[in-house]
Amino acid sequence: MAIWRRSNRPSDDDAGLGVTRRRFLRAAGVGTAGAVVAAGAVAAQAGAEPAELAAAVVPQRHRVGTLSPQGGEGTAAVQAVSGPLSLHTISPRRYVDTRYDGGGPFPPQGATGEVWIWDFGIPDYFPATEPANEVPPDAVALAFNLTAVGGRSAGNLRAFPANLTTIPRVSNVNWVTGQVVANFAVTAAATGTGYAASVAFHNSSAGSVHMIVDIFGYFV
Repeated sequence: MAIWRRSNRPSDDDAGLGVTRRRFLRAAGVGTAGAVVAAGAVAAQAGAEPAELAAAVVPQRHRVGTLSPQGGEGTAAVQAVSGPLSLHTISPRRYVDTRYDGGGPFPPQGATGEVWIWDFGIPDYFPATEPANEVPPDAVALAFNLTAVGGRSAGNLRAFPANLTTIPRVSNVNWVTGQVVANFAVTAAATGTGYAASVAFHNSSAGSVHMIVDIFGYFV
């Protein structure tokens, strides 16, 4: 078992919460059969940021989509998958962190039906200076930790295939105002024309929230 700690600078949006530094604790299983777990984010007070993290930027690979209003049950337009699926574990990796993606916190969306869609399977997801993306475009499901950081009001995040026609009523992580909460999720992804292992996220709250996605496996 390998365990390490990493400290990151908070965003400007954290000022109102009094957070001056954030810490992450990650643990990774060793061996092909080892389950890999990543990352709850824990708010920490005071302290300086290590110099090597000052310029760290996670690339933004998302687009905005609009689905039907939230009120209806989630009716799927997802391609049926026959037969058993194989889980492929990868080194735990942070694919989304809205505190550093340049777009600010995930905006409140309420019942508008607006979602953020992340295309996790595009080959050039990460800069050329980093290892290549390990999630293939035909991955039909992803295994990840979903973390909500410093929500401005109580609510929940919902993750689901990007080609659903309505927003599901089932939440993946729930929080009260100001909390940092992580939860494990296995979510189907959209593939095919216009999609590359694409997952949609909906902020079902009245206030903004930062979102972190740490992926450690995919299914094909």
